[in-house]
Amino acid sequence: MRLVTLFLIAAFAASTVGAASYQKTDGTIVDPILDRNGEPHSYSGANLEPNTNLSGANLSYADLTDADLIYAILADANLTNANLRNASLWGTTLSNANLRNADLSGANLANAWLFLAKLGNANLTNAVLAYARLATADLSYANLTNADLR
Repeated sequence: MRLVTLFLIAAFAASTVGAASYQKTDGTIVDPILDRNGEPHSYSGANLEPNTNLSGANLSYADLTDADLIYAILADANLTNANLRNASLWGTTLSNANLRNADLSGANLANAWLFLAKLGNANLTNAVLAYARLATADLSYANLTNADLR
């Protein structure tokens, strides 16, 4: 019985090694990050947290609803098809990030750096883009319904 218990503990530990987490805006921790089907996401890099450099991170199909990534550096990140609904991305650096087809509905992108960001077909419904640096960002076919573009 002891051997079976040790095996189960080792198997569980091995399955969670490398899993990343993020903090929601209400303070709760999501660990591990899940995909849009509710399964653990394959991303195993650094935890998604403020002031983390996630350059080159591939979070495609990740469900990051209500993520608190204020001041995170996501330059060059591949977030194609990522679910960033209601994420707090205030002041986040998303320069040259690939956010094509991403769901950013209700996200707070105020003061975000979006130079050369690829936002084609992204859902930015009700997103806050106030004072965001959008120069040279690709917003082709993005849904900007009710977005705050001050």
